[in-house]
Amino acid sequence: MPPLTVTQLLARLRRAVELESGATCTVVGEIGSCKTAASGHIYFTLKDESAQLSCALYAFRARSLPRPLREGMQVELTGRATVWEARGSLNFVVERVREAGLGSLQQRFEVLKAKLAAEGLFSPERKRPLPRFPQSVALVTSAAGAVIQDMRHRLEQRAPWMRTYLYPVPVQGRGAERELARALQCLGEPEAWGLPRVDYIIIARGGGSLEDLWCFNEEVLARAIATCPLPVVSAVGHETDFTIADFVADLRAPTPTAAIELTTPDAAELTERLRLTELQLRRRLRERLQMAQLRLRAVTQGVLREPLEALAPYTRRLDELSEALHARSLERLQRASLRLETRAAQLSTRLLRARCAAARSQLEHSARLLSRAIGTQMQRRRAALDTLAAQLSAADPQRAVERGFALVHRADGSLARDAAALHTGDELHIRLARGSVESVVLNTHPERS
Repeated sequence: MPPLTVTQLLARLRRAVELESGATCTVVGEIGSCKTAASGHIYFTLKDESAQLSCALYAFRARSLPRPLREGMQVELTGRATVWEARGSLNFVVERVREAGLGSLQQRFEVLKAKLAAEGLFSPERKRPLPRFPQSVALVTSAAGAVIQDMRHRLEQRAPWMRTYLYPVPVQGRGAERELARALQCLGEPEAWGLPRVDYIIIARGGGSLEDLWCFNEEVLARAIATCPLPVVSAVGHETDFTIADFVADLRAPTPTAAIELTTPDAAELTERLRLTELQLRRRLRERLQMAQLRLRAVTQGVLREPLEALAPYTRRLDELSEALHARSLERLQRASLRLETRAAQLSTRLLRARCAAARSQLEHSARLLSRAIGTQMQRRRAALDTLAAQLSAADPQRAVERGFALVHRADGSLARDAAALHTGDELHIRLARGSVESVVLNTHPERS
């Protein structure tokens, strides 16, 4: 059988793994390190007591998660196992995630946290204050890595006068918590162990997963911090990482370099304050010296011709100070007056605008009411006019004529209303709906009452 290339071997392994595991399977475990890529894909490890498995959850499935994945979660994953040929690694491609409860490490963390809190180890009353101007500090951390270098560099910038001592310890792995606790015990009793005395202690470590930082969650270290006679600063992990040591320590710093900034004064700031203090002292010393010289000159010249001459230097200095005080007071009064006038003008303008706005609003409201009243009155008048028009139209004689009636006028133009008033031979003018008729009375038939 000819030798296989790496690609051929990994392809066979991938097919064998996928064939053996079937289409999909479900696996349960605790999430370890977890990272979300810029693409939205989530890469994490799933582990139990003796093994761990690399997993991948693609972005289009991650968007449907009810809550984000985090270290310490106990989950059930459904998916398929495969071999990533490019890296030659076994991976589990996740299709569905179901939370199964807190992981064992997270459970241990919560149990110990509740226990120590009940004992009062997290109480603010037992926190010890840190020195305002420390002269020495002990850094309890690993001698290798970037953390110690970053902390030393920051100390040299802010407080170059401080004596810094490194107590090297492992900060990860089995037994690291006991080494950290022993370091605190030794530094707390320096004479017994031949160590230099320091003002406070910083225990520090860079970021990492929950497993990497677990030694800082052990009870032995928490009690060592609580019983240490020196103030202890916890600077473990990144800003979002919290450990039991953070809760017990006298001060929690989000990062190791932040611990230096929180516990040391800034040398540049102190230098500037000292410079200003020196200037003030020099000025006062010069004034005192001038006054002493004046007094000495007065004494060496013998008896003063006028007793008040001894007060002349003081009087002159008092006048100078009085003028300076008056000028300063006048200047401050002018500034205050200008601010007051500005505020008064602003307030007056604001009040005027407010009044104009209120008047405009009232005017618009009155205009709407007036327009509504005019409309209502017009409707009423139009309705009355329509009623009168209807009545007038009903009383119009022309309307009666158009219905078949006629208007009968005598020769003198008066209306003939009663047959008894007419005589035989009277001429009548009869107006019809269309046209008129001239007639003569032939006979009358008066209405009998």
